[in-house]
Amino acid sequence: MLRLLTVVALLATLTTPASSQILWDSPPLISPAVPGGLSLFMLNPAGGDLGGLATLRHSAGPVGLGYRAAVAQEDTSGDLAYSVGLDVSGYLARAVEGSEIDVIWWGGAGVGVGSETMVTTPLGIVLGWSGSGGDVMLSPYVGGHVILDASTQDDESVGFAGVLDLGLDIVLPSGWMVRAGASLGDRESLALGIKVPGGSG
Repeated sequence: MLRLLTVVALLATLTTPASSQILWDSPPLISPAVPGGLSLFMLNPAGGDLGGLATLRHSAGPVGLGYRAAVAQEDTSGDLAYSVGLDVSGYLARAVEGSEIDVIWWGGAGVGVGSETMVTTPLGIVLGWSGSGGDVMLSPYVGGHVILDASTQDDESVGFAGVLDLGLDIVLPSGWMVRAGASLGDRESLALGIKVPGGSG
């Protein structure tokens, strides 16, 4: 698994940065302990200024489907851009070598619409762990994903990208969950938000 993450890291340094389009896949905010229900985030996306992101899962993951939609202002045009995506995920390994670390895969498809249209298809892996620190439950995770992009710019060009992903979900004693995720590489982005109380855990 570490070798695969290393390959993704190398791809992130070798690939060409994506366009100014708002891209749906980063940060993915997907982990072995990804919660169900609705989550709302402030988003600083690759190719855009501060915006908003909503994610929805019918049940706690990682097995199942997730949906997302985002809006932010493009860096280049200053106009609003939008993205929507669908992800699917499942286990690769549980309790790796007797540890509390689980490994999952995820993939999906989505589209960003702004000054151009970008169709994005990612595939990634994530290593995650959950544990408690006093009255707080922590679920940190790290992973990476590779992406196939198809753009309407430059005569419908196709390209590849590689991204490293980091994240942390924190369940507070009050029951509220704070969620954070970041991507490094071609998709440098940051999201910070909460899981809306109620619904699937």
